[in-house]
Amino acid sequence: MEKTSKKLFIFNLCIIFGILVTRRCNATTYFVGDTSGWDISSDLESWPLGKRFSVGDVLMFQYSSTHSVYEVAKDNFQSCNTTDPIRTFINGNTTIALSKPGDRFFVCGNRLHCFAGMRLQVNVEGNGPSPAPVGAPQAAPAGILQPSSKKNNPATGVASSAPHIGGRGLRGSMNYFVYLIVFTFPLILYFINN
Repeated sequence: MEKTSKKLFIFNLCIIFGILVTRRCNATTYFVGDTSGWDISSDLESWPLGKRFSVGDVLMFQYSSTHSVYEVAKDNFQSCNTTDPIRTFINGNTTIALSKPGDRFFVCGNRLHCFAGMRLQVNVEGNGPSPAPVGAPQAAPAGILQPSSKKNNPATGVASSAPHIGGRGLRGSMNYFVYLIVFTFPLILYFINN
């Protein structure tokens, strides 16, 4: 009887682990501005439309040396006030994890660029990653890169968050693989031990 309860415990532990792993696999990396990147030529006001940002997702800003990324409070967002930023980034490749729900505000440190539209408001939903609604643009998986037009970032690429052929692409395939491995693992253990 004790052997059966140990197997049941392991089985339940694997199920819980599987659920946690698959929820984390749903996190999305969004390349801000798509192929244009964080640039004055990008339509950053409409870029977040149709996207669903969740806790665990990541924003990837790629920009030239004439730009920067300042995370600011809501009060400073519309006025492009960068005198009291929450965080400042100037390296040309900035990754920001969306770790809690709520609104996040980003502006270019050059105030004229900000007034010209280089600012971004993102609403982060919920307690964890969730898939985008049907028909909404999907972010490309982090491994798919396209050539960058940024001359001072020759080793980097910018992936598009536009929909890609084949539905969810690699990200969807990985989810199925993780489900298959995690949920069949307890059965494999059971047959090996018996």
